[in-house]
Amino acid sequence: MVNRRYPVVAGVDGSDSALQAVRWAAGDAVRRDLPLRLVYACVPPGHDYPNLEVTAAEVRDAMWETGAKRLRAATEAARTVASSLVVESEIRPGDPRVVLVDESRRAAVTVLGSRGLNGIGRLLLGSSGLAVAIRGHCPLVVVRGDRARSGPVLVGVDDWARSAAAVRFAFQEASALGTSVTALKTWHDLGPVDGRSAAPAGSATRHEVLRRELETEMSAVAAGFPEVSFDCLVVRGRPSRVLLEYGERACLVVVGSRGRGAFGGLLLGSVGQNLTGHGSCPVAVVRSEAGAEIVGRQGEGRASVRSGRETTLEGVSADRGERR
Repeated sequence: MVNRRYPVVAGVDGSDSALQAVRWAAGDAVRRDLPLRLVYACVPPGHDYPNLEVTAAEVRDAMWETGAKRLRAATEAARTVASSLVVESEIRPGDPRVVLVDESRRAAVTVLGSRGLNGIGRLLLGSSGLAVAIRGHCPLVVVRGDRARSGPVLVGVDDWARSAAAVRFAFQEASALGTSVTALKTWHDLGPVDGRSAAPAGSATRHEVLRRELETEMSAVAAGFPEVSFDCLVVRGRPSRVLLEYGERACLVVVGSRGRGAFGGLLLGSVGQNLTGHGSCPVAVVRSEAGAEIVGRQGEGRASVRSGRETTLEGVSADRGERR
């Protein structure tokens, strides 16, 4: 039986960015009625340092003292969000990549800052971060900035098999945040970016076919979240540019992390680094394999059908948006 009380896990490294992530994680834990778990990871020395006249044990003690201090500061930051929030913390020895992947086995979501002092906050911006995004067992949220934003949850959709888990997570977050979902799909002159839809030639026809397909796919998930309205955007343009631009109007951007689809592939290159490093709102990375686990960990949606097509990105047409 799935444990429905998995905590929200936040990585701590002493940086301001990590504290911003802790505050976001605390808010997410409150919205979901879950505890918050703070984790500080460090690699203890395996030998003495005779030239410095210090032993490995003394170095370990100093590292643990630093970790405890940083966890206390992170706990205080979480308490500023909700004084009654259940917060646990732990110093764990080991490589932060290994520790965080292990923590994700027992987490509803893992939250990191976009910049860090000792590598935790920088994880998603290099090969080590891909270990967390690709091998993790729960969604990963990278937080940038400390200002609460309004707007919908924006989810990038390419091939549905790679995007379904991300879409489900987007609806769950929107339900917790009390906002809507906007699904974004891109295409360009060479055809749909997922290479799946055999739309007829002609921009208007192709656009309409893709929009109808996207609406059908989204409606299947939306049936479980009658309290969440959604709209569909089909935009002509490259996924990197489009996602960054439309993300300016969102409170959270959600993408998948596996496959060579338009949005799933972003996390594997420079665009993914730009998205997490320069985007103006938190970015959630959801592995496609995690889809079956997400519902069990974070609560199942109510299975009643509703229809709604409210446009929630201000100033954007859901049917005629184009970005070259």
